[in-house]
Amino acid sequence: MSSDGGKDTFENIRERKLSYAEVQHVEGYSVPVIPDTETAGRPINLLLIVACLAFGCSSFLFGFDNNVIGPIVALKPFVEKYQGVNPTTGEYVFTARNQDLLFSVPLVGSIIGALLAPLLNSHYGRKWTLVGSYFLSVGGVFLQLFAPNLAAFVIGRFWNSFVTGIASATAPLYLAEIVPSSMRGRAVTSINILTLAAGVLATLVVFGSHAIDGKKAYMIPLGVQCVMPVILIPMTIFLPESPQWLASKDRMDEARHNLRMVRGWSDSQVDDELRVMKMCEDNERALSADVRFWNIFDRENFKRTITAGSFFSFNQISGVILSTTYATVFLQELGVGSPFSLTVIASCCVLAGTLAAPFTVDRAGRRPTALVGMVILLIIDVIAGGLAFDTSKRSNALAIAALSFIFNFFWGASFYSLSNLLPAEIATPKLRNYTMSYAIAWAQATAVITTFAVPQLTAADAANLGAKTYLVFAGCMACIIVFVFFLLPETRGRTFAEIDEMYDAKISMRKWRTYETKTEAKQATIIPVNVFHV
Repeated sequence: MSSDGGKDTFENIRERKLSYAEVQHVEGYSVPVIPDTETAGRPINLLLIVACLAFGCSSFLFGFDNNVIGPIVALKPFVEKYQGVNPTTGEYVFTARNQDLLFSVPLVGSIIGALLAPLLNSHYGRKWTLVGSYFLSVGGVFLQLFAPNLAAFVIGRFWNSFVTGIASATAPLYLAEIVPSSMRGRAVTSINILTLAAGVLATLVVFGSHAIDGKKAYMIPLGVQCVMPVILIPMTIFLPESPQWLASKDRMDEARHNLRMVRGWSDSQVDDELRVMKMCEDNERALSADVRFWNIFDRENFKRTITAGSFFSFNQISGVILSTTYATVFLQELGVGSPFSLTVIASCCVLAGTLAAPFTVDRAGRRPTALVGMVILLIIDVIAGGLAFDTSKRSNALAIAALSFIFNFFWGASFYSLSNLLPAEIATPKLRNYTMSYAIAWAQATAVITTFAVPQLTAADAANLGAKTYLVFAGCMACIIVFVFFLLPETRGRTFAEIDEMYDAKISMRKWRTYETKTEAKQATIIPVNVFHV
């Protein structure tokens, strides 16, 4: 705007020939519209698609690592090298203690990485934080590949989990900030699709190698994992930094340049999007000059924090751990067929649900997607847990396996799809780094607890509950549904400024879908130029 106090008049507008988008935002005008005198264009262009794909692919680090370990620990050569025969069962199956070491301990690394991520994101931006995490991940995967004993292998997993904690707290922020608000749900949930695609790839690689004699059976999947960061570094290093992050640092020229690079529409629309972006940042800066991590728990932010940060954690207590992380071991104990084949099917079911998620999240909305999906998950938990009281019947065991596949689909289509989206979308801009960090750290803390508890509940040398553990998760799901009903707002298509406004106005969660926000918080729309006569 002009240098004289920042307000434009009609005289200097005509003199400077400002864009029509600016005319509509001078004092006395508040309708965000853009005339069609210049080509509006589409919001997306090729670079935006490449950026979303590259940052979405960061999930390959987590998706592959998280899904490759389950089938690997069921491989006889792997168990022979790192443990030997289970003294309780007399078979090549890891004890509950060693399962805890392999699954639970590395997750502490994710917590540390997630807590460190806000500092890195604030100082170095989204892009360089992610690139740095890729370089660090190389050491972790190589240590797993050549680990001489179980302790070294666990340290390698810890190292890699530390890196994935940083990446998981960074990529969703970039995706939420780089795309127009109307595409935010689809963009952020694409991380889930790519995570699950990596999971399917991991299970397929292990399925292809499990019949090979000797250590190559598990070294081939670990070798594939080593290639991941080598591919991701050149994909990411040449992409533009997040315009929202640049705006938060008052680097407006760079922010506009980067925003222009990833938009297919007109300069006026780019300027208007930057206006909304800067307005949001200015409002937050005025309210919170010195932001600290613990501000996410302040009274005015607490509801947003627990809503945005809880979905990752709730994932862990939905029951999905029985049909994903422990799927191979769990299905092997049920004796319903080839566990590796069934694990591939289970991963494909999650992927299918995740592919459906972008359409449900952006069309049906956040609340319907969450509530309908969670009710279905609760029903499956109850039925599967009930059938587990008599697994001697093969029909019951097969039904539990089938229900676990159905569970995976609806979990991917509802619960999982919202986990990355909500921390990046609901958090207030100045606290978005910290909220995402909290979400990842709290989720991994919950994962440590559940991955430690599940073997103790299901394993033959522990409580030996088996599939009856689904009933434990059913109780958890009932509580989660109540939480979601009262605390999850409908944010579909809303700008960050609109979300701020509605939280500040304390609008009931059930009324967000129909609430009309102030026009200056909205983004510009296209109207015919002949409507106006200036």
